[in-house]
Amino acid sequence: MDALKRLIYHLRPYWRGLAVTTVFILLQTALGLLPPLFQRDIIDDVITAGQIDRLLPLVLGLVGIYALTGLTEFGDQYLRHTIGERILYDLRVRIYNHLQRLSLAFFERTSTGELMSRVSNDVSALEQFVTHGTILTVVAAVRLVGAAIVLLVLEPRLALVALLPVPLIALGLRWFNRRARPIYRRVRDRLGDVNARLQDDLAGIRVIQAFGQEDAELRRFSEVSQNYLNERVASIGTWSTFFPVLGFLSSLGGVLVLGAGAWMVMQGQLTLGTMVAFLSYSVSFYEPIRRLTDIDNILQQAVAAAERIFELLDQEPDIRDAPDAVALTQVAGAVAFEDVHFRYGDGEDVLHNVDFSVAPGEVVALVGPSGAGKTSIANLLSRFYDPTHGCVRVDGQDLRGVRVESLRQHVSVVLQDTFLFNATVRENLTYGRPGATDAELEAAARAAYAHEFITALPGGYDAVVGERGVKLSGGQRQRLALARAILTDPRILILDEATSSVDAEAEYLIQQALEQVLRGRTALVIAHRLSTIRNADKIIALEGGRIREVGNHHELLARGGLYSQLYQRQLELAAEDGDENGR
Repeated sequence: MDALKRLIYHLRPYWRGLAVTTVFILLQTALGLLPPLFQRDIIDDVITAGQIDRLLPLVLGLVGIYALTGLTEFGDQYLRHTIGERILYDLRVRIYNHLQRLSLAFFERTSTGELMSRVSNDVSALEQFVTHGTILTVVAAVRLVGAAIVLLVLEPRLALVALLPVPLIALGLRWFNRRARPIYRRVRDRLGDVNARLQDDLAGIRVIQAFGQEDAELRRFSEVSQNYLNERVASIGTWSTFFPVLGFLSSLGGVLVLGAGAWMVMQGQLTLGTMVAFLSYSVSFYEPIRRLTDIDNILQQAVAAAERIFELLDQEPDIRDAPDAVALTQVAGAVAFEDVHFRYGDGEDVLHNVDFSVAPGEVVALVGPSGAGKTSIANLLSRFYDPTHGCVRVDGQDLRGVRVESLRQHVSVVLQDTFLFNATVRENLTYGRPGATDAELEAAARAAYAHEFITALPGGYDAVVGERGVKLSGGQRQRLALARAILTDPRILILDEATSSVDAEAEYLIQQALEQVLRGRTALVIAHRLSTIRNADKIIALEGGRIREVGNHHELLARGGLYSQLYQRQLELAAEDGDENGR
């Protein structure tokens, strides 16, 4: 029940509002106990004894009670549900804020659909508990105790008859609790699987259609949906068994009261009015029991959802500020990797003994075959990960002793897999610098040779680019990403295959722009097209996570090593492509 305790603890900031709505519900409960007494007096005093003068006051009293009940019900419903929505809003925001601070490694091992299920579906599953479970549990218990006391006062013998089914109800509730909670947890997990599959398929719909895999994906989605259906049916079987039995036991109590009460009236041991009042109170006694079992069902679902939510909130970021971390302020741009080893998770090392330095304002290119470790070096410099051994320094500061936020204010990255938000061109370009002026925005776009195609779009800088920039070509998306990085005016710029999706003309123009943009900045350039980094101050050739050679373009060509082999191979492939195109 740790999840339940934490969930209740989460309600503490809202105790004032919850206290007010509790008062409303208690007043409503107290008022609900009065009408049977008025009904008893109408039957015994007015109808039976003929005291007609008492009829009008009793009827007016009932009208007043029902009017006050309506007012308290309005106050309770409005306030309780408003507070409930506020609680769920705060919880969603808290989860989102926590997700923003988790490390990339967490997102690499957790599907987006699963996370969306926890933020959306699991939080929504708490709504019934928040709006009905917490306060109404207390109120139902108070009403149950109050009705039991009134029954004992009216007629103790008949009260004992009314209580006969209660032990059986308690045993049934225990059985339901033990069976329902694990089933509801599996329901939440399987719903997460459905959302994960749906999100993955929608994100990859172009690939699915391109390869004609619609039927195969339908089978996969049907499979996870069937698993969810099976768990839902199991949960339905549990509560659809329990609640009819509960209804039968509650009705049985009413039948026992009716039979015993009728016998006592016929024996002269009980007045008819008292028996009618007792029947009303017996309904008031069993109705809270049914309410508590309904709440218990809500509770089991809420605990299952809360367990998944708190599992997420308990995730600790791998990358976080040290207690004594300092902020990077004035950054010159010196970068050093000192005997760096690195692995992803529990896998094997992807970097071994990486050791190099970059002077402020120097442009360094990383080259090598796929899997050589180039992107891993960029990830370490951005501190998306920490090395497993050694350290990475900026201006002599070990990045593990630097505040992450301050580091990323001075480091911009243009990734090979360009991501754009479903927003306007302007909003995407100013994402890292919201206060940029129109002149600065245009200057960055011109530097990336993006201004011309932007102004040609319907709406220009206010054109919406679509989800992930789907309305733009690959080259246009990369030029926008480059302009976005330029606009932040970073001291250190990382280009990870930043020109991989542009045509030859655009690549040439971007290279010309980069000569201006990179001047005075430290740059780490990752490129498979070796022709694009011939002017780099230093080229580091990697293979198998190790540095094989370091030098400039001419030096490395003269050595005839790894870089020279890669360069010659690209020249051969380019020549073969030229021959193919000329035929």
